[in-house]
Amino acid sequence: MLLWFQQMNGPRYLLRNFTALAVREHLRSQIEGAGSEAELTPNEVALVRFAAAHSGQLNELADKSRRS
Repeated sequence: MLLWFQQMNGPRYLLRNFTALAVREHLRSQIEGAGSEAELTPNEVALVRFAAAHSGQLNELADKSRRS
């Protein structure tokens, strides 16, 4: 059990991973529903704009991060 816990880097890692997956799926559903009344919250707008403005740096970080 301890080895698994160390590999997962604890509950903080688990929460970050869950949040990232949830945000990705939510944004995907908003994009797919663009013809309907899909709308982003102000925080979602800030996140999307941040990611767009820093896409090069985020791509580099993703490339050098370990693959799961």
